[in-house]
Amino acid sequence: MIGLKKQQSVFTSSRDMSAAAVKTSYLTADDIALASKQCSEGEFLKTCILKAAEIVCSEKLQVFANISLTRNAVAERISDNFANLDSKLKNKVKSFVTFSVALDESTDISDVAQLAIFTRGVDETLSVSVEFLGLVPTTDTTTANGIFNALVGVLNRVGVDWSRAISITAGGTP
Repeated sequence: MIGLKKQQSVFTSSRDMSAAAVKTSYLTADDIALASKQCSEGEFLKTCILKAAEIVCSEKLQVFANISLTRNAVAERISDNFANLDSKLKNKVKSFVTFSVALDESTDISDVAQLAIFTRGVDETLSVSVEFLGLVPTTDTTTANGIFNALVGVLNRVGVDWSRAISITAGGTP
């Protein structure tokens, strides 16, 4: 019986180490995205982590080596995290009993005009929340039709119920 427990613990330990490596990969990819670094930074970070692990806890070196921080893995993790956030945003917007929309113009670092779209919604518990829905580059001249099409595209992407809209404001907060 003791031999069986020992064999099972090897598999449990291996599964736990694998789960820890995947979780670390996601958290590191998230940090790379938040810092606006390139996906290739993950490979550099892994090299640093392995050097530190070799000195600090060499018995766990294999666990650190199993962390996947290749360019593709980091890009995939960031994409997964974005899909999760997008899903949460869609669920939040669907919970709105009523909402308003605000549009504002902004420019990016290269002076490209962009349309910032926000919403303020109220759910059944009367909790108010403001959500950033999107940033749409306006490369052509900004016309009412162009702004409307950008707005409709973003609002449809997040799945708003148009019958619950109460106002659309340009150049201010919702």
